[in-house]
Amino acid sequence: MEDISILNINYQLRILKDHVLEITKNTNQFATHLAKSDSERQELKNEIIANVEQIHKNYEPHMPRHSPPLTEEKLSVKGSLTPFLGDNDISAKDVPKLENWPTFSGEGEYNHIDFIKTIDMLKEYFHIPDEILVGNLHCLFTKTAKKWYYNMRPDHGKHDWSWWKSEVITKWANNSWRFKMENTFESATFNSEKDKPLT
Repeated sequence: MEDISILNINYQLRILKDHVLEITKNTNQFATHLAKSDSERQELKNEIIANVEQIHKNYEPHMPRHSPPLTEEKLSVKGSLTPFLGDNDISAKDVPKLENWPTFSGEGEYNHIDFIKTIDMLKEYFHIPDEILVGNLHCLFTKTAKKWYYNMRPDHGKHDWSWWKSEVITKWANNSWRFKMENTFESATFNSEKDKPLT
């Protein structure tokens, strides 16, 4: 009886050994396949980066540039396939189209506040560089603000978004605007002598 149980245990051990060998073989094959895939992925990534850099080097605009050309430093990709957006998970296709961005007319009471907050949010969440943001201001300003922008641009030249934001605040959030908002708020408050509550 003991011989049968020892034989049974030996048989079970042999089967277990075979399973361990099979698992080890499969693990080694998987590790080899994974290493090969990583190597191929890195080669493909390097090839795509080289192609993107070559395209940017050979690019000739159809219209004359109004700003200095991109430097090699700006073209370096550093692990991202979207050179303008830097090292993050956001790609150019995630950025909202320009027609969906807010516009600023300079004629609404709180127009400049909403405009600045939204542009700051777009810049922060989508990592939009100043060159792209400021380059599109002529499309984002309308009516009075557009006239103001066209007068400011030749006099002050090229600046980043923080400078333009400060100028918008200086122009539209001045003391008279603040006093007007305070007076509007104070006149709109509830007065128990004049106003009757809804019942």
